[in-house]
Amino acid sequence: MSARTVDVLVVGGGLAGAMAALAAKARGASVLLVRRSPGATALSGGALGVAPDLDALPADPLLGRRSPLESARRLAVRRPSHPYAVLGVHDLEEALGFAGANLSALVEPPDGRPRFLVHVSGGLAECALCLRSQAAGDLRRVRGLAAVIGFSGHLGFDPRLVAAAVERLMAAGGPRAAFAEAAAFTGPGEGALRPVELARALELPGAAEALGAAIRAVLPRGATVALVAPVLGLDPAARVHARVEAAAGLPVAEVVSDPPSVPGLRLDAALLARLAGAGVEVLHGEIAAGSGPGQPVHVGGATFEARAWVLATGRFIGGGLLRNERLVEPLFGLPVLASEVGAGGLTLAGRPPVSLTVRERTAAQPLLAAGVSVDALCRPLDERGAPLHPRLYAAGALIGGHEHAADQTGLGVAILSGWIAGRGAAATGGEG
Repeated sequence: MSARTVDVLVVGGGLAGAMAALAAKARGASVLLVRRSPGATALSGGALGVAPDLDALPADPLLGRRSPLESARRLAVRRPSHPYAVLGVHDLEEALGFAGANLSALVEPPDGRPRFLVHVSGGLAECALCLRSQAAGDLRRVRGLAAVIGFSGHLGFDPRLVAAAVERLMAAGGPRAAFAEAAAFTGPGEGALRPVELARALELPGAAEALGAAIRAVLPRGATVALVAPVLGLDPAARVHARVEAAAGLPVAEVVSDPPSVPGLRLDAALLARLAGAGVEVLHGEIAAGSGPGQPVHVGGATFEARAWVLATGRFIGGGLLRNERLVEPLFGLPVLASEVGAGGLTLAGRPPVSLTVRERTAAQPLLAAGVSVDALCRPLDERGAPLHPRLYAAGALIGGHEHAADQTGLGVAILSGWIAGRGAAATGGEG
């Protein structure tokens, strides 16, 4: 069987892979994206963190916090192994604008300032972009009274806890808060619905409107926004948030939740819809080791040959790195680097993974920052620091040098590196 030729093959279907595919397509390349399952993006809380203001104290005014771009610049200076330092942040603003434009149906566009969303646990999530269903809950912009509304029977959301968290931020310029409970759906036998089940139930005709009316009925006097559990539908086309908001009669905002989350699954669905709309072919399957740029690869019974590849396979969750006796990148056997404090650049990946963790929770964790080393064009490097292949690129969590959960830069790195890798792959993949 003859191989079908495409300019760019993207391996991985999370945010980094989607951004790479869309960036390559925008440059006129023919693009095939192969994904085994939803990427780690589907496990996110929906808020797209880029870089928090690491110098800010809890009581510092929200209005005075540094912008995501300035915070990214400072982070790059402080941590020379971070992808922001390696890739540079001069293109970050354009990359964020590209992401916002491609996901405009679901994502609130960036405005250059940080957004501050309350977390279901009572914490604060700082982000550059967020879902439109979360935007009205930006505590930096809310004026008046934020009403935190719980749903009867939904035990995964404590409105009293979230309202207390909002109140603690009043000294930093946040709004006042109050809480109430509205009637919500229950499962068979009056049992409580899990978040995904509740999200699906709200997509049914009349369900979102009924919930909006229930919220309106219990709103405290003077409420200017209603903060609710992140369960407002899985399918973006169902428009659950807009329907609830219209029936409630005031802005409604989902709070951020731990992964896996309904907003994360909704973001994944929006990425797939945008890829299809842009003309990116998406296949579900696995890529076997032993192929590469310019060589045949078999996916789902078909054979393809791509001039350029982008690896956006993630870290441990996505299978981009394997933890056995040592850390391994399974597709190409790319060198995996992990560095200890005081031993910059030292290759530690050959050690047992358990030895790459530190007991102190707040200390740097070499295992969690392990990954592939890249140059400023997102090309993976060998042990000598030279590109392994001129048409091979890497993006997202596969790139080492950052603990994306701890430093809150994971999705920002995914957007920036995906955008750079996709543009580079389009340029080199179209040369043949």
